[in-house]
Amino acid sequence: MDHLHVPIASSMNPAAESWDSGLDYVPVPLLLVDCDGVIARANPVECQLLGYSAEEMQGKPLWDFIADEERQFSQERFLDLLKGLHMATSYRRRFKTKAHDYLVCELSVQVIHNNSVGSPFVLLASVDVTRQVAEACHRGEIARWFEASFRSQSEATMILDPLGRIRYLNRAAERLLGWSDAEASGRIAEELIPWSEILSSDGTLSGYEFRQGVEAGWSGSAVVVTRGSVAKKLQIRTEPVVDNNGLVLGIASCLRPFDCR
Repeated sequence: MDHLHVPIASSMNPAAESWDSGLDYVPVPLLLVDCDGVIARANPVECQLLGYSAEEMQGKPLWDFIADEERQFSQERFLDLLKGLHMATSYRRRFKTKAHDYLVCELSVQVIHNNSVGSPFVLLASVDVTRQVAEACHRGEIARWFEASFRSQSEATMILDPLGRIRYLNRAAERLLGWSDAEASGRIAEELIPWSEILSSDGTLSGYEFRQGVEAGWSGSAVVVTRGSVAKKLQIRTEPVVDNNGLVLGIASCLRPFDCR
């Protein structure tokens, strides 16, 4: 978020009579808020983002445009910021639009001290992250649904995230690999349970080729070193877990001892 300070600083002169000069020309949503929390200036990009005119925002408390459940906390944080008790330079808030929707905004904060004005002002630069937050929540819900669906499955199932870290082991996988879900979660799969002798109908695959195969869906066998350095030959079937937009949320791997039928 620090890059947002660059155009702000370059567009205004610290010795200028008022800090609101030049805000209209910055291509970033900006609010200039006085020490009482009242909006002194809303630039055109901010007005376009929330749907209000500058006249509808200026002279109103900032909290009037923040979601009710975040209003009191925002007031307290704002006062702490002015007193120097809180040093965070960015955080998220839900803003109410004129269309009665809510936008999640990432706010970059800069306290401005200007001798010609006297009291400090706070400059807020906004980035709309509503879509990213919604997508992250959606991906989490889908992943939790898959975890719940595999929990009671009799076949050992391991779910990896797109980076190859273990996200979930069901009970059967815990028994097979010797690691609990809590111990394995977040660990890189190939470090915790090393693979070797990876075979498919096409022959032996290297580790890199194996990961490529996993993302596309793969079945074959491998020797897996489980907890206690116990090597087990497993039949493996993998499928990517994707959302409705084709985004890979994770990789589900079903594991079965090679001598099982």
